[in-house]
Amino acid sequence: MSGMTFFDYDNFPEPRKGSPLPERLVEGNPTFLTWDIEKSADGKVTSGIWEVTPGAYWSIKGESWEFCSILSGISEIVEEGQPTRRIQAGDTFVLKPGFKGIWRVIETTRKLWVQKD
Repeated sequence: MSGMTFFDYDNFPEPRKGSPLPERLVEGNPTFLTWDIEKSADGKVTSGIWEVTPGAYWSIKGESWEFCSILSGISEIVEEGQPTRRIQAGDTFVLKPGFKGIWRVIETTRKLWVQKD
C-alpha cells in the first residue's frame, strides 16, 4: 500500500451533491459538488475537490482547520471584521478554527482541500 495519494483530475469518484443549510444562505442558489479523495484511518483528516456555483452563503469552520488551493473560478470571502478577499485560481490559504464569513461566488469555483477536525 502506497503512502502517497495522487489527485487524478481525469478520474474522480462520484461526487456528493449539496447546498448551504437554509439558515446559512445569503443570496442566490449555490450548489456544491464534493469529490472525496482520501481520509485518515480515524477520519480526522480528509481531502478532496470541492466545487460551488454562483451565490453567497455563510461559511463557519467550528473547530476544523482547512487548507484550500483554488483551482478555477472567482469568489470573494468576507470574513467578519476583515476586508473582502478576492480569490481565484492559484490562491492558497488556510481557514482556521473559529473562521466565520461569507463566500460570495462570482464564477463557479473549484478548490482542492485538506481538512483536519
